[in-house]
Amino acid sequence: MPNTRLIVGCGYLGRRVAELWRDAGDDVSVTTRSPQRAALLRADGFQVIEVDITQPEPWPALPAATTVLFAIGFDRHAGHAMRTVYVDGLRRALAMLPAEVGRFIYISSTGVYGQSHDEIVDEDSPTEPTREGGRICLEAESWLRRHPLGERAVILRLAGIYGPGRIPRLAAIRAGEPLALPTEGYLNLIHVEDAARIVLLA
Repeated sequence: MPNTRLIVGCGYLGRRVAELWRDAGDDVSVTTRSPQRAALLRADGFQVIEVDITQPEPWPALPAATTVLFAIGFDRHAGHAMRTVYVDGLRRALAMLPAEVGRFIYISSTGVYGQSHDEIVDEDSPTEPTREGGRICLEAESWLRRHPLGERAVILRLAGIYGPGRIPRLAAIRAGEPLALPTEGYLNLIHVEDAARIVLLA
């Protein structure tokens, strides 16, 4: 029997995870709020559930998957508040999932850390975010930990995701111009293919 996988938010990262699971022979369902993206995903052999996590019920039924990946990104052009997407959206998804879900993987952000003085940051570092995005991601993490599925959850705090079609300051790089880094001199990034493989390991 193949493993059953559900990806809530099949965007830049979720699509790559979906392809890796599909290529491994797993049964993959995905969600998207875009009818155009839904058509493309169906054409590639995925079972598609069209749902907008910012909207209240009724939702389509979500499958009892072996693994659920929650990889919702924030679309600044959609007009929703960040908390509506990350916190309320997570709560709605958890409420609609069957209790039989095996593993729940939540994509969070290194923004939950507030360190800015050259400290080494790991899983045990204090989470003291200074920006709104980090505070909201930490709020969503806390809500997940209190949920019954929290006992079977893995939270992955990823840096900024880059890769094909998403290269920061690409025109400047091609022109040979130096990148303007933040004042502390660091730019935290992770390649999308590395992030996808980390999800599979989780």
